[in-house]
Amino acid sequence: MLIETSKGKIPLNKIATLDAAKEPSSISRDGLEYTLEVYGNREKGAISHIMENFEKHLEEVTLPQGVVLEQVGDIKQFKAAAGRMIGAIIIAVVLIFFTLIVMFANVKIALMILFSIPLTIIGASWTMLSVGYHISMPAMMGFMLLSGVIVNNAILLIHFALEQIQAGLNKKDAMMESIKIRTRPVLMTAFAVSVGMLPVAQGAAIGLERLAPLGTVAIGGLIVGTFMTLVFIPIVFIWTVKEENVKDK
Repeated sequence: MLIETSKGKIPLNKIATLDAAKEPSSISRDGLEYTLEVYGNREKGAISHIMENFEKHLEEVTLPQGVVLEQVGDIKQFKAAAGRMIGAIIIAVVLIFFTLIVMFANVKIALMILFSIPLTIIGASWTMLSVGYHISMPAMMGFMLLSGVIVNNAILLIHFALEQIQAGLNKKDAMMESIKIRTRPVLMTAFAVSVGMLPVAQGAAIGLERLAPLGTVAIGGLIVGTFMTLVFIPIVFIWTVKEENVKDK
């Protein structure tokens, strides 16, 4: 390559050194910092599961000095939505608690009914682990669904037992009578919802696979939580409720 000068043309290599180098076709910045964006798409896997595997492999990588890795996109939206969902669940539990206090005029019984909610989490967690699902927004929606159904089952048992105590039975006989009469509708509700959630849990239809954790949580939580409710709620009721306090109302 020749360069025009006042004294004629001279070769470029006489005044400069030429080297070949690769440069980005475009430069992006965020907050005046250079950024390199890496995109990826997912099919069925939960975003939390994908990012867990990603972070596990990332521990083996040492980033150069001055390089910072930031996760954006679906995972950032998931964390923000999960925070809002947890807040909504806490508000829902508090509202249920105050509603139960108004219904039964007894804080102890209201707490006893709320005790049934963790029983569903046990069954839902076991089911999710057995099928290989991770925490996701549909799964958290399933937990909210479980809270309403399982609380209703506990209310059926306890309310009927309280009526029997007021009718003259002792608390043990009252709860046994409640179990005999209320077990059938409780089981019917649990199995009806579980059967209805089977297509969702299977995720067979197009677009339905992302809601599969919701169906899985609902089925596992209802089946296990219902049986545990029929066992633990009567035990806690007989252990904590005082007959004289119920009969005075």
